[in-house]
Amino acid sequence: MGKARSFFSRGRKVQTVERLLTDHQQAGLIMHRAGSSDGATWVVDGQPMVNFASCSYMGLERHPELLAGGSDALATFGSNFSISRAYLECPLYTALEEALGEAMGVHVLVTPSTTLAHLAALPVLIGDRDLVLVDQFAHASIHMATDLVDDVPIELLRHNRVDLLEQRLREAGDDVERVWYICDGVYSMLRDFAPFAELSALLRRFPKLHLYVDDAHAMSWTGRHGRGAALSRLAPLDRVVVAVSLSKAFGATGGALALPTAELRDRVRRCGGPMIFSGPIAPSGLGSALASARLHLRPEFEDMQGELRERIAYACEGLTAAGLDLATDAATPVRVLHYDSVPAAQAVVRAMRARGFFMCIATFPAVPVNKPSVRFTISRHNSFADIRAMIDSLAAIAHHGPDDEASAA
Repeated sequence: MGKARSFFSRGRKVQTVERLLTDHQQAGLIMHRAGSSDGATWVVDGQPMVNFASCSYMGLERHPELLAGGSDALATFGSNFSISRAYLECPLYTALEEALGEAMGVHVLVTPSTTLAHLAALPVLIGDRDLVLVDQFAHASIHMATDLVDDVPIELLRHNRVDLLEQRLREAGDDVERVWYICDGVYSMLRDFAPFAELSALLRRFPKLHLYVDDAHAMSWTGRHGRGAALSRLAPLDRVVVAVSLSKAFGATGGALALPTAELRDRVRRCGGPMIFSGPIAPSGLGSALASARLHLRPEFEDMQGELRERIAYACEGLTAAGLDLATDAATPVRVLHYDSVPAAQAVVRAMRARGFFMCIATFPAVPVNKPSVRFTISRHNSFADIRAMIDSLAAIAHHGPDDEASAA
C-alpha cells in the first residue's frame, strides 16, 4: 500500500493555494517588506507595528553574544565556506554539535535547515519493511520528506489520536519491522503539544514503535537547556529521533537532528542527500548558533525562559478573560483563533494591523481548509503593556466587528 492521498490532487492543491495566496496578497496581508526592527517593533512597508508574529520566541536575534559570535566567525572564515561538508567542513560545526549535544543530552547533527533535516533523515531512517504513520497536521515539510519514501506504506492519522496509533501497532504483522509515528512536538498552526505521556507509554509497550518528532517550535523556550518538548517529555529515547530549528527561538540559523546513537547520526550524515549535496551554513550563522548554544548552557538561561513563560501565562489569562475562543489552551508561544471563513479572518488581521499590531493570516495549506485562522505569537520582546493592548484590541474587534475597528483606527 502506498502513501494515502489527500482530498486534493496535486494540481488542484496548487490551484487552491495560488488562489488563496493571491487573494491574501491583494488584500495586503502577505509578502510585505521589512524595515528596521528592534524585535519588539517592526517597520512593515514603512509603518511601525508591534511584533506579534515572530517565531523568535526567546528574543535572541539581537543578543550581544550572538551578534559577536557571528561577527567573529565572519572575520575568521569569511562570508562563505563553499564546499560540501562531505569533503571539508568549517570547524565551527564540530564545536556547535558538541555544545548542542551537551544541551540536548543526545547525539546531534547540524543541518542547513529543519526541512533539509527531514529530507536527509527520513529516507535513511525508514526501512523497506517499515510502516509510516504521519499525524495529519504534521508540518508541511514532513509531508514533503515522506514523499521521498513512498515505496513503503504511509498513512495519515487523525490529529493526536493515540487510540488509532495503538490500533495500527496491534495490527502490524510480522512482515512489519518498525512502525514510525511522525508528528510535531508543538504544532505551529494549532499550538498544541503532541501527547507525550501517551506516546511514552506506547514506546514501552510496543518495541516496534519508533518516533520522529519535528520539535522546531519548542526548541529553546522549553526544556532543560532549551532542549525542547520532545526530549524533555518522552521516555525512553532509544527509539526517538527529534528535528529542531536553530532559526526560531534559538536565534541563529539552520536546523539539527537529535539522534539516540552516534552510529545513527553518522549514517544520516553519510547517506542523507542534503548532507552531501546542499550548501553549508555560512560561518556567521554557525558562529551565532555556537554562541546561542553556549548561552543555553548557562544558569541564567532558565531565567530567560521564565520571562517568556510569564508573558505566555499573562496572555493566556487575558485572552480567556476577554472571552476569546482559542484553538487550544496549551501554554505555548503560538496563539490561534479560528474563524468561519477566510474573509472573516482576513478582516480581523487587517483591523489589528490598522491598530498597529502585526499578526498573520493562516489558511490552507498551513491549516485545514475549514479552519482559516488568525495566528499570533508571544515572545520575550513583547512588553506586558503591549500584550494587554493587543488583547484589548482583539476583544474590541470581537464585540464590535473588524470593519468598525479598521475604520476607527
